[in-house]
Amino acid sequence: MENGELAPKKSRFRLIFGGNRGIWIILAFLFMYSVLSVYSGSVQLPGDNTTGHLFKHVGGLLLGVVCIYLIHKIPCKFFRFTSFLLYALSIVLLIVTWAFAPEVNGAKRWLYIGPLTVQTSDIAKVALLMFLAHILSKKETSINDIGSFVKSILLPISLTCFLIMPSNLSTAVLVFIEAMVLLAFSNIKKSYFWGLLITAVVGAGLFLALILYTNIDIWRFPTWRARVESWIEGNPNKDDQVQVNNAKMAVASGGVLGRGPGNGHAKVKLANVHCDYIFANIVEEVGLIGGMFLMWLYIMLFYRAISIVKKINKLSKTPDNLEPKYKFRQYLVLGLTAMIVLQALSNMAVSTDIIPVTGQTMPFVSYGTSSLLFMGVAMGIILSVSREVENDTNVADKMLETKTKEAVAATADGNTEIVVDNGDAEVIIDDEDNGGVSGRDVLEMINDNELNIEENERE
Repeated sequence: MENGELAPKKSRFRLIFGGNRGIWIILAFLFMYSVLSVYSGSVQLPGDNTTGHLFKHVGGLLLGVVCIYLIHKIPCKFFRFTSFLLYALSIVLLIVTWAFAPEVNGAKRWLYIGPLTVQTSDIAKVALLMFLAHILSKKETSINDIGSFVKSILLPISLTCFLIMPSNLSTAVLVFIEAMVLLAFSNIKKSYFWGLLITAVVGAGLFLALILYTNIDIWRFPTWRARVESWIEGNPNKDDQVQVNNAKMAVASGGVLGRGPGNGHAKVKLANVHCDYIFANIVEEVGLIGGMFLMWLYIMLFYRAISIVKKINKLSKTPDNLEPKYKFRQYLVLGLTAMIVLQALSNMAVSTDIIPVTGQTMPFVSYGTSSLLFMGVAMGIILSVSREVENDTNVADKMLETKTKEAVAATADGNTEIVVDNGDAEVIIDDEDNGGVSGRDVLEMINDNELNIEENERE
């Protein structure tokens, strides 16, 4: 029987939007937050036509949706085969940005390609995670010495972070943390992981001391020093701390239910409320409940990623020793989801003064076409993996159900037992003559979904 015949009929929704349905629903809620909060905060954008800014942002959201939809239709193996090429391209773009990009607010982050403004670090972090997923899926068991670990894992991470750091330290730190999350879930030697983590913590402490207690004036050291000092001292007269204090006041004034959409005061006092401080504006207008629900959406997104990983385990005949193609899918989903969730949490942490100012936007919510586009690429890849996993799972389930029904039908007229071999265990059902139930009864139980076969036993 062909796979097309085995595949169950899909709803119209699944025919159009493949993959995990919960992820699509989460995205719909995030886009609702985005439209309302950006429209509210757009009063501080250039000009006085807030409706025009709204239409531009909705256009960016639609572009992101188109990007998600098109990429989620691409087979996952394409990302595996092109991961090195994309990573190499991202390194070239980072070098070009560092050398030739115009300086804006003391930082070189953007390349201007015709009408588009591209932040090359957005490309680099997606490309790095794809590349690491490919390397880990192929070589993690063969990385048995420190030399191979440095060459295969540490060098790509360090090179990417080093090229991003001069103009965007917070993004470089997040990229490193995202890579560490991926390594934590991998089967790489734990001594290498813990060694790298301890080295990174010590290095971060030394770098922080370098920022605070020296007068280095290269890259963005003065800006980093001002932000860390204002966060530690809480000096209300410093520009960054004024912003943070206004954000905290907005969060506190929102109460439980908020002032109502469009009625917040944060958009008048806070610069960049439509991107960097959008969480403060959201909590002020929809309250603590609305802010907690937004946080819950991102947490559920990571939970959905974990559920995809578990399904991949069930598809493999050897879940304890996955094939490279299955490992790649798992690492890709985990890495890209961690990237989205960590960036969202960092945006929330800045608005509540948990960490120093970072300038990180909130994925799928903040204003900015470049961010929406590349976050859309990441989400499209996640849904591409999910779509293939859902299809494979449905086919496997249909095959098991078909074989079970055929076995039941063949023994329904008096055979003494039915044996259904699903690869992991045998289910033996005795006939009525042997004190059990008849084959016909079993068939009815299957049709009524009363025969409970554990999902992890299905192939």
